Amino acid sequence: MKLFEPKVANQLFCCPKHNSAWHDRSKKRGVVLIPLVITARVTRNGTQGKPEAREAGRRASNRANQLMREYRDDDRAANEGRGRMEWTEYTLWRIKLGLDLNI
Repeated sequence: MKLFEPKVANQLFCCPKHNSAWHDRSKKRGVVLIPLVITARVTRNGTQGKPEAREAGRRASNRANQLMREYRDDDRAANEGRGRMEWTEYTLWRIKLGLDLNI
């Protein structure tokens, strides 16, 4: 298989189809993860707040971690075992290319 070579300096994906697939997956996953991650964070994984907030924080933290493991495993198993780009690699490329991450 030929390695991907960008046609322009800030190109992250080989074709629009793969770019759309990545971002569609990202949006679908984010809708589920963001409320869980925010709840976990503001309750410090269930160690802060009123008892019901702590319970919500613990449950949100556990579910978010479980989903992230599932998403990682799905990504690694995709494309007949060839996998997809890892999220850390994606973030590093965005930083390297100066794309809208204020990190």
